[in-house]
Amino acid sequence: MREISYEEQTVRSGNPLARFAHRTRMRMGIDLVAELCAKSGTVLDFGAGPGLFLHLLGEVRPDITLVGHDPYMAPTFPELKYAESLDSVASHSVDVLTAFEVCEHLYDEEVDTLLKDASRILDRNGALVISVPIMYGLAIVPKVSNWMIRSRSLRSEYRPSDVLKAMVGMRVSRPQNPRTTHKGFDFRELREVVRERFHIDAVHLSPVRHAPWWLNSQCFMICRPKARG
Repeated sequence: MREISYEEQTVRSGNPLARFAHRTRMRMGIDLVAELCAKSGTVLDFGAGPGLFLHLLGEVRPDITLVGHDPYMAPTFPELKYAESLDSVASHSVDVLTAFEVCEHLYDEEVDTLLKDASRILDRNGALVISVPIMYGLAIVPKVSNWMIRSRSLRSEYRPSDVLKAMVGMRVSRPQNPRTTHKGFDFRELREVVRERFHIDAVHLSPVRHAPWWLNSQCFMICRPKARG
């Protein structure tokens, strides 16, 4: 089967509905971060992939220093800097740390480490912006359908009973390895974990911004570090 690039799976998807959802969340991410970042500030994108988000952000805010981190993909845009790890980033040196489409693939201890690192590297007035998929509510139907179409298979990791449970907000079990799946991920559980270390200033939903979460496919959280001791 032909390997499908990240952009073909997202902003250049052959599925018009999936393409609309991904482009809408990309625009929302750019708008939120462009507004949050101070003049001549630094944005670090955790799980940056090839750097498309940072590249597009730089077109809107050319004054920003753009830094990516991704252990699995190399940058494809020459204007971007890449950090080998968050350990190599100086304390209080980042204005906005983004984690888009990544927390759903982390183990619990990795989420905890990310939040600890975020607290250390963010500037006093900095913000952590997290974007994760909503795998419950009505969006689960087109999501599962899109995966089946893309893989050209009638089989899915979601059983019909899983889809029905997810549609009404009932918990669906997660696989032991979250690296290559969204199954069972619950943004509501992540939100509570984040609240242990951060104040959540705002939550934005995509693609229908003013609709309830169960009619949307993506959740953005703008988080501020709690007072440092």
